[in-house]
Amino acid sequence: MAKDLSNQIVGVCRFSYAGEGGFASATMEQWALEAMLYDPARMKQRFVLFEQICLPSLAAQTDQDFKLIALIADTMPYRWRRRLKDLMAPYPFLQVCTLEAAGPLNSTRRAFRRGWDRHSKFITGFRIDDDDAVACDYIAKTRAVADQLLELGWADEDTPAAIAFHRGIYWNMNSQEKPYWEFSEIGPLGLASAMVTHNDSLANVYRWNHRKIAANVRTWCDPNDVMFVRTLHGVNDSDRSIPPTAELMEITKAQTLMRDRFALQPIKTLAALARLRENDPNSDDD
Repeated sequence: MAKDLSNQIVGVCRFSYAGEGGFASATMEQWALEAMLYDPARMKQRFVLFEQICLPSLAAQTDQDFKLIALIADTMPYRWRRRLKDLMAPYPFLQVCTLEAAGPLNSTRRAFRRGWDRHSKFITGFRIDDDDAVACDYIAKTRAVADQLLELGWADEDTPAAIAFHRGIYWNMNSQEKPYWEFSEIGPLGLASAMVTHNDSLANVYRWNHRKIAANVRTWCDPNDVMFVRTLHGVNDSDRSIPPTAELMEITKAQTLMRDRFALQPIKTLAALARLRENDPNSDDD
């Protein structure tokens, strides 16, 4: 009898999730964290990034058989919940998961379970931030590798395996002269990385800091194709910078690549962010 190697792809994006252990929450009281996360000016910017960077890249996937779970806290104001849920209609792969504040492993494990179809034996779970993008063949390539890892027995009921694409574009949104840089990471990044696990496994791609994944889990790596866009815009929730050995890209070439491979429109996105900055940052108008 053939082994059941059914495998579902599910992504989790922590969308301004006011949980424990996040980058911004390390030294903040819960009330201060929520005030910072749900500040209207910040939320408007996060929605522009999500709607013009993350979601378009996923909508352009050549393989549309996946789910993206937007993980939010039950303290998120209704207006932002409503705006996020309204995106589920134009983006059928999107699902919103509302949880109380919890640690990163517990909350993301529950989020992945929300996306599970209840019959696939394995889940290949990927992580993505609301301001980042993956190449249009990311899901297809991840599925092909995951299925091979399962066939080979490199991933099974007891043994997770990570899949990491290392090469991508760093986009410095604050630089007009040198905005685009190409770089191949030394190890797995918290972007364009996934983990194959059994559907009831306690582990997932958020279990370890991305720098420690290869030290704890069997890891398949590909440094060749450009597979992600990582943005720097001055208000990132994590500490980001252009790697010292990254290679500067010619602007027109980079924008063409971002359009063709990621379905992004950099000029349009920058204009939308500029309009936000021109408006009163304390305004509650959408």
